[in-house]
Amino acid sequence: MEEHQEELQRKPRIVWATPYCLLDTSSGASISAREMLRQLVVNGYEVSVFGATVFDSESGLTKFPDNWKTLIGKEEIILLNDPPLEHRLLVTVSTVRSLMTAYEADRWYALYVGLLDTFKPDLVLFYGGMSLDLLISDAARERKIPCAAYLANGNYSGKRWCRDVDLIITNSQANSDYYARKEGFTSIPVGVFIDPAPVVSLEHTRKNILFINPSLEKGAVIVIQLALLLEKTRPDIKFEVVECRGSWQELVRQVTKHYGEQREALDNVIVKPNTNDMRPVYGRARLLLAPSLWWESAGRVVVEAMLNGIPAIVTDRGGLPETLGIGGIKVQFPEECYEEPYTYFPKLAILEPLVEKIVQFYDDDVFYNDYVARALHEGKRSLSMEESTNRLMNAFRPFIQKAYMMSDRHTTPG
Repeated sequence: MEEHQEELQRKPRIVWATPYCLLDTSSGASISAREMLRQLVVNGYEVSVFGATVFDSESGLTKFPDNWKTLIGKEEIILLNDPPLEHRLLVTVSTVRSLMTAYEADRWYALYVGLLDTFKPDLVLFYGGMSLDLLISDAARERKIPCAAYLANGNYSGKRWCRDVDLIITNSQANSDYYARKEGFTSIPVGVFIDPAPVVSLEHTRKNILFINPSLEKGAVIVIQLALLLEKTRPDIKFEVVECRGSWQELVRQVTKHYGEQREALDNVIVKPNTNDMRPVYGRARLLLAPSLWWESAGRVVVEAMLNGIPAIVTDRGGLPETLGIGGIKVQFPEECYEEPYTYFPKLAILEPLVEKIVQFYDDDVFYNDYVARALHEGKRSLSMEESTNRLMNAFRPFIQKAYMMSDRHTTPG
């Protein structure tokens, strides 16, 4: 009788499953999903995290123990403690998803199915649209376990990836609307999940223009052009570039070669490696550049900057305007800029008004301080962890209640 009562009162259970590692500091989607799960645990959920040693970039290994690679090729599972979560990861030969072997995929899937049968979750949560990812929801449906997908970018196409999914959650209204127009399915926006501890600095020198994750799709060509212009007219204004997946040096070579004099570096740019503690970086930043040219579902770095009172300049596309609100400036570029592979060079004359606006952020204190106040306001609005978590739990509640009813566990969770 006591054992039966304990079962009735147990916490709602969620399995997070994807070959990608949620400790990847180079992946905004992984960082957001990890914080989402942390908040669920804080609010009374029991969460099991199952993944593999797959990363967007090797620069994202900053949270990993140095000796983990000694396990490669040994078919090992490693457990990494990340309070209040524990990550159970299959060690793969490569950290690159496309190099995951068929044998590793089979082993990962078998372990995942075993987890479903032993942990008996009330809901499965995942992201990804590759072949192995499709089996995540398929196995859940076979066991009559509800399945939810997290949609955190604009790269999904078609509906096969979500055929067996009961619920799709996303991080912005803009992304929800985008997929409704593009693919015709409904997703529920729950907001952005950000732990302020590793991103909010207590001290601010407000010196640098910050650009994070230099890559063509993030607008690196435009940022390099801006740096070249300011290098000549305002050498006192410095850029700080934080590398995550892209190589700033290689991009500088490409852009400067276009102008006839290939260079390895720019005099007004400081380059830093990826880090899991962004507080010093934001502490030095005066302004954030986020001129993304592909579809950004929300713009995580914009929220992080605004939590520090750092205004941002973003493109007027995707979820960036929704995230930014009044916390900075929205800009438009020629349509050619938004076409893959994002290597179009807008004429320098088109960028000169933007250069003038950047200079105003440095020279006009009244103007700048007004935007600092706006950024702080928007940062607090966007973060609102309690509201985002409530939206998430409200989205989950009908499916978890149904799972409880089907298994005769009639205690209402959450």
